[in-house]
Amino acid sequence: MEDRGAQPWRTGAALDRFAAEAERVRRALGVAIAAINVWERDEGRLRTLINAGRLGAGEHARPADELYPVDSFPALVALLEQGRPYCFGPGDPIDVSSASLAASLGKESQAAAPISWRGGVWGSLWVATAPDARPLTAADLPRVVRAAHDVSRVLDDIAAAPAHGDAR
Repeated sequence: MEDRGAQPWRTGAALDRFAAEAERVRRALGVAIAAINVWERDEGRLRTLINAGRLGAGEHARPADELYPVDSFPALVALLEQGRPYCFGPGDPIDVSSASLAASLGKESQAAAPISWRGGVWGSLWVATAPDARPLTAADLPRVVRAAHDVSRVLDDIAAAPAHGDAR
């Protein structure tokens, strides 16, 4: 669950750590992009903190305002509220919003897993492939879930680090 007071992941140093972890995850999973997102539960939205890899039109490595209304994406609702990861490959049933988003970003398949922290879902790890790459399948989901656990360990390290006053 999000700590409403301190947000240690908003510092430049924390974003650097997340960027390095997202790139490590992206390479390990062999995907075009890996994104780390925080759930702004009170606002009902998911905020992308980091995009690593082959960015689509309008995507930025450290977006200032890449926001997704959670209730517009049925798979995202299940991920955040029930902790249920998902994977959509070619031919899989997919909600219209998720399919439209992937297509607009030039991605072929996608998977996401919850990032758990301090007893609740903090956010998500979202990964996607390019059309010219091997698509993700349900068989990839355990690796995506493990990668999300790795991100939560980075979040633990960030929260434990002394604050340096460079919050953004």
